[in-house]
Amino acid sequence: MKYSDKYKFTETWFDIAIPGWEQLLIPIKHNIKNVLEIGCFEGRATVWICENLLNDTLFKYEYDIVDTFGGSLNESGMEGTKEKLETDNFIENNFIHNISFFNNVNFQIHKGYSQTILPTFSQKEKYDFIYIDASHKADDTFVDAYYAHKMLKLGGIIIFDDYGWKDPANLHQLNSPELGIKVFGTMYNEYYNIVLHGYQVGFQKIK
Repeated sequence: MKYSDKYKFTETWFDIAIPGWEQLLIPIKHNIKNVLEIGCFEGRATVWICENLLNDTLFKYEYDIVDTFGGSLNESGMEGTKEKLETDNFIENNFIHNISFFNNVNFQIHKGYSQTILPTFSQKEKYDFIYIDASHKADDTFVDAYYAHKMLKLGGIIIFDDYGWKDPANLHQLNSPELGIKVFGTMYNEYYNIVLHGYQVGFQKIK
């Protein structure tokens, strides 16, 4: 997929996920009406979702976003983000610009830490698709998944980013999402089928 020049992006991290998403999500896009994205950065995944899954211009989709818009400055490799944030609030500004092109999507932006915000949401099964790409700490990732499970509809899909990611400067298992995702998968194994496995992991709710 080639992104239009009208969007403002400084990173392309999401692009490696596109082939898997195309295969998994596009065939079932007619089932996806309500989306929750936990961790959006500049909205590269958000734009892909809107262009490829929420593209019925006659329908009004619901889309909740949770992010601090502060980046993950404590992780290795984020020095460039820190430098940019010291000059202007580029992450949030770029995100707002990038979602401005989708008039058929009702965005609700919840600014702050997901572990604080998600408990305030209604714990009803609302979402057809949830994407988790927020904190890379194992315990934070599990907490995000715990609330996502409560709010995901039967048949809905959760995708976790960065299952294969490790911070080279902090190799303890608590400093990457993998352990949190594994705990979620083990705890709720009877509720889900694994539908994507690689650098990202996806689960479909069956119970």
